[in-house]
Amino acid sequence: MNVNTNNGVCILGYSITYSRSPLIHNHWISKYGVDSEYGICDLPVEKLPAFLSSIRDGKSAGCNVTTPYKQTVIQYLDAIDDAASAIGSVNTIYRRNGQLRGTSTDGAGYISHLKNTHPDLSLKNARVLVLGAGGAARSIADALVQSDCSVIYIANRTLAKAREIAGLQADIIKPLAWDDVQSMSGQVDLLVNTTSLGMVGRQPLVLPLENTRPDCIISDIVYAPLETELLAQARSLGRPVVDGLGMLLHQAVPGFKLWFGIEPQVTDELRALVEQDLLSHG
Repeated sequence: MNVNTNNGVCILGYSITYSRSPLIHNHWISKYGVDSEYGICDLPVEKLPAFLSSIRDGKSAGCNVTTPYKQTVIQYLDAIDDAASAIGSVNTIYRRNGQLRGTSTDGAGYISHLKNTHPDLSLKNARVLVLGAGGAARSIADALVQSDCSVIYIANRTLAKAREIAGLQADIIKPLAWDDVQSMSGQVDLLVNTTSLGMVGRQPLVLPLENTRPDCIISDIVYAPLETELLAQARSLGRPVVDGLGMLLHQAVPGFKLWFGIEPQVTDELRALVEQDLLSHG
């Protein structure tokens, strides 16, 4: 992609092997008749200042950001919002009033998908167990705090990493030893796997769910495979589930709206398109 073409957008990173962002955003660009193109901007770190300046100067509408630049880009921005500040990383850059601004949409995307899947769900005073303590867990935990959950347990094999996330809101987020996951799973309203366990090529997440309450929602942000062993087990027990693909789709919505002023819809058509891509590329 030519990064200097007017209303163009892209995903910014380095050594990008594959991204589904162009598929998602170009679908919306075509659907809503936007004069733009979404591509991949694979750039070495020394080219970041010039690239980001081109967005500030109006030569691009903005970009998504992936590894290894989610933290690096912050120093070049004029402002970041509360969501990005809370987790210390940015995945979406846009221009407003001559300023270059950054946000993180992962947490909002997760909540949007959760509520879209279970419209009657209220997170107010909910008890949540989050497995993992990486960037996704941090984003989701912050979004759950904003949704008025009463307590959010962060379980990780390295407890120190769970304690780091708990520092976001110590009165609500609590670190939990991995050995205590089984017992805690029976005391929560929502269980979220944010680890890579269960992903294609990785070990499955071994967690018997018989102890969970019948109405406990089981959520897995892994989307390859489309149904992990954790979700298959949950379905077999009659538990409500939330898959990972919807988060990928919903987290893309805010960026598109920030760039083009249009709030795109996550439709069955888009989901089928990405599902087919998953089957093709794995």
